[in-house]
Amino acid sequence: MKAFKLKRGRIIDFEGSRKNGIQQASFIDILDYKIINNSEYLATDGIFSDWVVSSTSLYQIDYWVAHNANVEINLIKEYTPYKLLSSSSINSLSWGPWIDTLYVYRKLYPDLQNLSLQNLSNEFLNESEICSLASQLCIRTGKRFHQSMFDCLITYLLLIRLSGTVDLALFLS
Repeated sequence: MKAFKLKRGRIIDFEGSRKNGIQQASFIDILDYKIINNSEYLATDGIFSDWVVSSTSLYQIDYWVAHNANVEINLIKEYTPYKLLSSSSINSLSWGPWIDTLYVYRKLYPDLQNLSLQNLSNEFLNESEICSLASQLCIRTGKRFHQSMFDCLITYLLLIRLSGTVDLALFLS
């Protein structure tokens, strides 16, 4: 079996709920784990599905990344024209496969009790690197946890922290 090469990925984070809608959304596109594009959405920007669908159709995405990916998957199902990965229609959008950093860190660090982004950040990441990236990427959203771009960049840093030592393709679902 040929190994899946993780090349073009998108880290995504939404703030909102199925009941109240998407208030913020952000993504970071990566190519070989290097940031090549990013975007932030605020509820005042217009229709969320227009933003996510148009930005997705412009870039080939091999895999998606989120921390606790079920939240993003459920919001995509609720607010966008969601199709399963196996969809055969050339005109339909597909989301997947996914890497869930919550799942990855739970598997790799089973003794860690708190797997929130904030705790994982405190445990494993460099604060000056976070601040540097936040000043570049968090233009429209806040530079703190539970802000979509900030959570994206923390997820990105947690992902690249492991990329040189762990075959993350084993965690695709």
